[in-house]
Amino acid sequence: MKIRIVSLCFVFNLFVLGCSAKQAQTANPAATPNSGVQPTATASTTMQTSADRQTNADPVAALSSLGFYVYDTPIDLPITAPIPALAGDPIKVDDFTDKITLLNFWATWCPPCRAEMPSIERLYKQMDGTNFRIIAVNAGEHRSQVTSFIEKNKYTFPIYLDESNQLSSIFAARGLPSTYLVNKEGKVIAARIGAMEYDQAELIKLLKELADG
Repeated sequence: MKIRIVSLCFVFNLFVLGCSAKQAQTANPAATPNSGVQPTATASTTMQTSADRQTNADPVAALSSLGFYVYDTPIDLPITAPIPALAGDPIKVDDFTDKITLLNFWATWCPPCRAEMPSIERLYKQMDGTNFRIIAVNAGEHRSQVTSFIEKNKYTFPIYLDESNQLSSIFAARGLPSTYLVNKEGKVIAARIGAMEYDQAELIKLLKELADG
């Protein structure tokens, strides 16, 4: 019952806080990517590019411009048992500290998951040596199937297994892929539902700022 209550609270926060972040973007369309709305330069104002605004922004808040839902208040991870690794030691909730973590839920049968994985591999290599980690959790598939897929595609970022789908039913309740950013205190600060290119320059810049902070 305790696990179920924690799960419901986490999903509730994803819906409520995620919608809140999205509404904030809608209210300010000039700050929303590809909105088609651009600031107008006048004699008393100077046009400011998105990159200029982002340079001076809080890197967590700036994640919303890349399609992440940024939580108003960081959320505890609803993880109560170690997550088995495809290779190596399992990871526990206490291990989600000291580094910025990209927590990604995916499956081999999911086309958007497969589409974004090469960019996750490139991100993993570009963030090498920083206080950043990737934890990619497969949702509900057997170890042998996941091993075959990873070996075939030569991915090297860390892979974990949720064969029972217990975690995925919480973290990926709105679909796969689902991705979360976890701060150095082990709390979720942002989430994204759906695929993206994770090695884009703006995102790498923000992740490095968070990792160095």
